[in-house]
Amino acid sequence: MAWRFWGAILVVLAGPTAAQPAWTPPDASEWQQFQRRYMAPEGRIVDTANGGISHSEGQGYGMFFATHFGDRPAFERLWRWTRLNLSRPTDSLHAWRYTPHGAFGVQDTNNATDGDLYIAWALLRAAERWNEPEWHRSAARIAHDVLACCVRRQRGHTLLLPGAHGFERPDGIVVNLSYYAFPVLRALSRIAPDPAWAELERDGLALMRTAAFGRWHLPPDWLLIPASGAAPSPAAGWPPRFSWDALRVPLNLAWQRFDAPTTQAALQFWDYPGHAHRPPAWVELRSNSIAPYPGHSGVQAVHMFLRLRHGASAPQAPGVARAPDYYAAAVGLQARIAYTMAPEPPAELPATAAATPRRSWIGDVLHAAGSYFATEEHEHAPPAGPSARPTMSGVRRTGAMP
Repeated sequence: MAWRFWGAILVVLAGPTAAQPAWTPPDASEWQQFQRRYMAPEGRIVDTANGGISHSEGQGYGMFFATHFGDRPAFERLWRWTRLNLSRPTDSLHAWRYTPHGAFGVQDTNNATDGDLYIAWALLRAAERWNEPEWHRSAARIAHDVLACCVRRQRGHTLLLPGAHGFERPDGIVVNLSYYAFPVLRALSRIAPDPAWAELERDGLALMRTAAFGRWHLPPDWLLIPASGAAPSPAAGWPPRFSWDALRVPLNLAWQRFDAPTTQAALQFWDYPGHAHRPPAWVELRSNSIAPYPGHSGVQAVHMFLRLRHGASAPQAPGVARAPDYYAAAVGLQARIAYTMAPEPPAELPATAAATPRRSWIGDVLHAAGSYFATEEHEHAPPAGPSARPTMSGVRRTGAMP
């Protein structure tokens, strides 16, 4: 059956109102707790669930938090470490992973698009908060290179690559729907105007309506968009689960106050009273089997955030102190911040029809030749355990094990 993008009819979700039990916004003590647990003195965010590595995602999250809480010294340390250790030689993007115990900190110069998007957004917000034009210029350079290196068009649809390399296969393109951070896409359109930002939002929303699998009609962590035009399906090489990556899909939708089918499906899944553990850590979308343990504090926070957005009651989300690891703490803090943030206005379009040139296959070859290390397609490694959350790189998000 041919895959068609159906128009997404979206309703804007309500923000905090007097009729809803309001969450208390996270204060600076939560950011200080996050720093004590996960930020090294030099400005490196440490992924405590993955052997103490760091990655661009964590740096972007940390920079966003520092800006949100008005902590300029921490922001400067985070950005300096990121720039000195993760910068790539051929563009303004960042290597996705840093291993502190290896002979070389960066052994793979491939980027992770979600990390670059958050780094650029944090730089933009910091530039506006502290009136630093150079940060604004850095954000714009990253945004332009995301468009040039990580956006592809396939059969008339605009897709966001999870990284510049390793996700274009003979049978189609692999995407990670949790990388579609809608507030970020809209914000970056202000500094790198291009029709692609609005196209990414439009086609990403349509993809989320199509990527509804299993009993609960949920998206997988990794999705294949077939080159043939057939319907999208869970990508081979990863468990077909709604789990540690995909939990950010409803977070991003609710952050921008989109009432999309995915937010309703996730809420129904997490709310279901028949689960042995609520909310479950994950669901396998082919067999409908449920994780035998509950989701960590990040899953709980997103669940509660969705309840509030849909007008239901919810207790205060778990704080940073209750998180078992870096990722749970980061997602939970994001959900609590998102609840109080105003949605971004629609993506700005350029005054002319000119768009950022997309890198051709020749550009890809030149980029690969200029990298210090060959990029390996290790993204497709199988998971290492029952709660493993493989990312583009084989990094795992561990849940609360039974």
